[in-house]
Amino acid sequence: MADTHRIAVRVRGSIRGTAVDLDGAVRLIDDAVSIVVQDREFKARFDRIDGVVWEAPMLTLYVGRDVVELTGHPGLEPLGMQILRTALALPEFTRTMRGLGSRRGTVGADHDRFFAGLLAARRAAEGFGEPESRLTAFDSQRLSQALTTLLGELATERYPESGPDRRALEAELLEHAERLQAALQTLGEAAEHVRASTSAARLAHWRHWTSSAQRVFEEADRCWFAIMPALSEVPIAAPRRRFWRRATGRA
Repeated sequence: MADTHRIAVRVRGSIRGTAVDLDGAVRLIDDAVSIVVQDREFKARFDRIDGVVWEAPMLTLYVGRDVVELTGHPGLEPLGMQILRTALALPEFTRTMRGLGSRRGTVGADHDRFFAGLLAARRAAEGFGEPESRLTAFDSQRLSQALTTLLGELATERYPESGPDRRALEAELLEHAERLQAALQTLGEAAEHVRASTSAARLAHWRHWTSSAQRVFEEADRCWFAIMPALSEVPIAAPRRRFWRRATGRA
């Protein structure tokens, strides 16, 4: 993020537990808000800001127990918007994943199908600029149901003719996916907390949601490595040819 020029403002409220009502200056630098009062600089990292509220002509920052009110400059509104854009940015969820697209993860059709839902959700979320659409892109119930359906399909493809074997494999796959399903449930709960939060605490709840989304990707990575052996032990059954095609030698 580009740094901004320092602008003169009136600073009211509390900073690090101390009441203030003085002239000062504010700017964005690196990944923090810098406030200078009486030649003393106070910095608040974006990942420590719980909420940002613009109600003209005041920009209010909520940082832990501190509430800082800034007034007196037309540049405060765009400054607040810049803080929000940066604080609401999505992290790179796949950065720590070992199984996604790697040789170790046994890349193939099953691999691509397993990760397709999460990757599609990530692409969709990155295409939106406001939080609600990003939350909707990662709808936990939809992702959970898609996972359950996929695991059932993987079992059916390996045992199309044997119900007991199919059910046993599906049960094994679902057991390996329990932690991933739990992470998806937590993600859904975190999304509801974001939706129910006030502006004063929305960024704090958003950080919890992004942390929950990161956990989903990590659990998906673990789950893939757990189900790989079970899938590899039983190759996908080739479709049986009809009698007429076998009898006439047709493929």
